[in-house]
Amino acid sequence: MVNFQIPLPGLARTFDSLTEAEKQFIEYYSLIDAQCFAPVLKCYAGFGPKGYSAALIIARIIKVKEQILSDRQLAKALKKNDLYRFVTNDVQPSHNTFNTLRRRLGIKGFSQIHKGLVQKAHRLGLLDPPIKQLPRRRKKGIIVVADSTFLITCGSTKGEKDQQGQWHFSDDSVAFSGKAHHRYKYAVGHKAHTLRTINGVPLVTLLSPANAHDQHFIFVLVEQLVSQYPDFEFSYIILDRGYDTEEIHHDIYELFDIIPVIIRQKMVYPKGFSNDGYPLCPGGFAMKPKGIEYKHKRTKYACFKSCKKSPQPLLFPCDYDKEQNRFGYNCYTYFKDGYRKYGPAVPHSRIYKKLKPYRTGIERTFALVKENRYRMEISNRYKGIENVTIHAIEHDIALTQDIIYDYTKTGKLSPVLNLNY
Repeated sequence: MVNFQIPLPGLARTFDSLTEAEKQFIEYYSLIDAQCFAPVLKCYAGFGPKGYSAALIIARIIKVKEQILSDRQLAKALKKNDLYRFVTNDVQPSHNTFNTLRRRLGIKGFSQIHKGLVQKAHRLGLLDPPIKQLPRRRKKGIIVVADSTFLITCGSTKGEKDQQGQWHFSDDSVAFSGKAHHRYKYAVGHKAHTLRTINGVPLVTLLSPANAHDQHFIFVLVEQLVSQYPDFEFSYIILDRGYDTEEIHHDIYELFDIIPVIIRQKMVYPKGFSNDGYPLCPGGFAMKPKGIEYKHKRTKYACFKSCKKSPQPLLFPCDYDKEQNRFGYNCYTYFKDGYRKYGPAVPHSRIYKKLKPYRTGIERTFALVKENRYRMEISNRYKGIENVTIHAIEHDIALTQDIIYDYTKTGKLSPVLNLNY
C-alpha cells in the first residue's frame, strides 16, 4: 500500500480500477518528500487564496515530466486530468498563479527547493556512489563533473546587426553560439553551465548568452557549489579539454581544495622526462609514481630498480641498485612548477585514468534532459535569462527526484551509468 506523505483528495474512481501505470504515477508523486519544499514555501505562505503549497511545486514537476509546453496548458491539464488533481491535492490554479510563483520564488527560491532534494539524495548516499578500482588512498569526497550545453531561444533567431557588428535579438539575453550547430541553422540562445555528480545528480546550474566561453564560468560554478553546499566535501572535478589552462588547474585546487581532473590537450615535457610525463632516472629509465603528498604539494617517484629488469645493459654502474636503496632512485615533482604537468592529477596518474571515462556521463544527462526524457528545449517558452534559468532548475528538480525514486524502488544509482556492480 502506498504511504502518502501529502494529503490527497479522493479520486472520481476507485483506486483498484486504476491501471498499473496510473498506480505507479500516483506512487511516484506520493513519495516526493514535501519537507524539501517547506522552508522555501513557508516564506511565501499567504499569497493567493491558498498560499504557495507544495502542490504547486509538484505541479511544476508534472509539467516537466509530462512534457507540458506552457503554464497555460498546465493549468488546463490540472483541471481535466483527475490523476493530476489527485497528486496535487486538487489544486487548480490559473496560469497566472504559476507566473506569480516563478516571479516570487525566483532563481534563489527554486535553487533552495532543488537543494532540499539534493540533501535528501546525499542522505541516501547517492552523491558519492561506490566506484570500482579507484585508488585506495585517493582524496575522499564527492566527485563532480562540469560542462555546458546549448539551449535554443524560443524567440526569433533573426536579429539585427548594428554599426559595430553586434547582433541584437528580441530577447536581449541571447546570442549566437559562435560555432556551427548540428541541429539549428541559426544557433541563437543561451548556454547552460552545470555541475553534476558522477552519477548524474545535478547540483548547480547557471545560464549565460550562448557565446560565453566555458572557462569564464567555471570559477563562478565552483564558488556557488561550495557556498550552496557548505556541509558537503568535494574531492575531484572532471572537466573536458576546453578547461585545460594552467590558471584553472591552479586556482580550483588552491582556492577550493578540489582536485581538477581535466582532459589534457597536447603536453610537451622538458628534458629529464619521458613523453608521457614520467621523470627519468639517471640511467634514462622512466620512473613510476610512489604516492602524492598533498600536504607538501608534491608527487614522489621511484625507479624500483627497473634497470635490473631491462635487457639493455647500462653504460655505467647504478649507485641506487644496492640493497639499502629498497626502491632504487627517488625524486619529487612539485605542483608549484606547473599544475598541468606536475599537479595532483596528471595524465599518467591512476586517478586520472580511472575518472577520465566518467566525463562523458554528463553528455548523456544532457541528452536525457534536453531530448529523450523531458525535452527541455522544446518546452522552453520563456524569454530572459532569469526565466530560462528557472526553467532549467525545474528540470534539475525533476531529474533529482527521478534518481531518488529509482534508487528507493530498485536500488539503481544512476540514470546514465551502470554503477550497480
